[in-house]
Amino acid sequence: MSERQVLIAQLLAIIVDYKQDRIDEPDEAHVKRWLAQFDGDVQLDVLRETVHVLEQTYFSKDKVEEIFSGLIYDDDFGDGAAEFWSEACLLDIQQGGNSQRDLVQMFSRLVAEEFGEEVSVNSCDASNYFYLDDAVFSGNRLLADVAAWINDSAPRSAELYIVVIAMHSYGNFNVGKRLDKVIAESGKNIRYHWRFVIEFEDRLRYNSDSDVLRPKNAPDNQDVTNYISEMSRAPEYRVGNNRGGHAIFSSAAGRNLIEQQFLIAGAKIRRICPNLPTRHRPLGYNSLEMLGFGSMFVTYRNCPNNAPLALWVGDPWYPLFPRSTNADAAVNRLLHW
Repeated sequence: MSERQVLIAQLLAIIVDYKQDRIDEPDEAHVKRWLAQFDGDVQLDVLRETVHVLEQTYFSKDKVEEIFSGLIYDDDFGDGAAEFWSEACLLDIQQGGNSQRDLVQMFSRLVAEEFGEEVSVNSCDASNYFYLDDAVFSGNRLLADVAAWINDSAPRSAELYIVVIAMHSYGNFNVGKRLDKVIAESGKNIRYHWRFVIEFEDRLRYNSDSDVLRPKNAPDNQDVTNYISEMSRAPEYRVGNNRGGHAIFSSAAGRNLIEQQFLIAGAKIRRICPNLPTRHRPLGYNSLEMLGFGSMFVTYRNCPNNAPLALWVGDPWYPLFPRSTNADAAVNRLLHW
């Protein structure tokens, strides 16, 4: 087998359960069609680095279940896990998307398999509440959900556990600063605790140590040049050759390659998909005017829009990870109400 064939097989082994039973299982033709959209002389390098990164940032269903199974016996919950979960409550309060509902159902099933009893959902009289989600990016969605719960439904006193797989550092800072204010203004005694598996550095002041895509410079590409020319200020570029705190990239050269090529692809997508919202930037959704969020975190459930456009945008671009939108999730909720 050629290196390309080996890498395609490795990529398929990583993403085999992506949206399982909801879309066709990804196959060699799927990967080749996605890869063919990059220039021929960089396709092998893009494939090689994509495999290396996703080996660390793609979370399969088995991996997610293992993570949440570990939560059942968290040391902070004491020795009586069965009693603890019989009195705890899972929150299903997310205002957009299905990620929380899916994780609540998964975790409730895991607890039931362990103790024969499911955890209550949206109860008003528990002492310990759990907000579950795939990830925190900017933290704005979490803040909206939790602020509404605190003001409208939360008891006068409670412990709130915010449990996610992936945390992004700015989201951690943003939520902490603003949630403290929400709690203080509510007059309630709500204490919150974080639980996460991995934290990706994404703050602009720590660009050189970032774990997200932050190019060192703009490639010599007309689509990129045109995109940057329409920005109100120049992008902030990464300095140095650091692979990031988690070293998710294979090397400094590998990192630079995937940042440059995904930026080129993202700028092209912006051109050929003119109806994309402004905040869908080449390297992923971001409310700030920059080249994009750049997260490479993906789960078996969905690819976040904070990931580079090259991974998930469709028609006429062909995505590696076809993505469900919040509108899709809303329709699905209505169908399964």
